[in-house]
Amino acid sequence: MRRILPVVLSLAALAACSGDSDELVAQDVLGDIPWSAPETAHYRLLHDDDTKGSGELKIVMQDGALMLAQTFDIPDQQISDAIQVEADALNLRPKVVQRTIDGPEGKRDCTATYAGNDVTVQQQAKDENRKDQLTVPAQHYDSWSDLFLWRTLKFFEDEELKYVDVLTCSLTKPDLLPVVLKVKSREEVTVPAGTFQAWRLEIRSGGRTQKAWYADNAARTLVRYDNGDLVFELESLS
Repeated sequence: MRRILPVVLSLAALAACSGDSDELVAQDVLGDIPWSAPETAHYRLLHDDDTKGSGELKIVMQDGALMLAQTFDIPDQQISDAIQVEADALNLRPKVVQRTIDGPEGKRDCTATYAGNDVTVQQQAKDENRKDQLTVPAQHYDSWSDLFLWRTLKFFEDEELKYVDVLTCSLTKPDLLPVVLKVKSREEVTVPAGTFQAWRLEIRSGGRTQKAWYADNAARTLVRYDNGDLVFELESLS
C-alpha cells in the first residue's frame, strides 16, 4: 500500500499523478477575504472511517506578511508534514513556500521562492539536493494555498471557475496545473465541531475530483474536505 501523506495533502500532489485534459486558464478567482488572523482550525484525518492522524490550518500575520500554514501528523506512519506559504495579504499571490516532511526515510526540506515571472524550487534530502525553475503566468496561485483560497469564493449554486495552480514542494518537479471549481449545493454536514449548513465545492484537476465543504456563514470555515484518500473533519476553531 502506498504511503498516504505525500500524495493526499494537496490537490497538486494528486493532479501530478495523471494527465490533465483541461486547458490552463490563468485568471483571478479570489473573492472576499473571510478570515480574521490569527486563526487556527483543528481537524481529524480519516481514511475509510478510521482516524489516521490530525491536522491544523493556521492563518497569521507576521511582520506585515500573510502566513498560511498547514501541519499534519500521521502517527502510524511516523510522518509529520509542515507547510507554510507567505502570500500577499490582498491577492494571495505566493511569495515563499516552505515545507518539511519528516518520517522513517528521513527529513526532506523544500523552499519555493517566487520572483517576477519565475518560481525556484530547492529540495534537500539525505540523498538528494536539487534545484528547479519554472516560469509562471501573471495570474497564479500556489497549490499549498488552495484550501484557503477556496474560502474566498462567492458561493452560489452552479458557479464554475477556472484558474492556474503552481505545483511546488510536492516531491516532483514544479509544474502548472489547470484547476476547475464548481459549487454544487448547500448541504447539512455533521463533524466533531458540530452541524453546519455548508456549500459543497467540487475541485477537478489531473483527472480527479475532490470535494470540500465550507460553512455557509461569514467565516466560510472549511468543515470537511475529501480528497479521495483522506477526509478532514473540523474538530475545533481557535
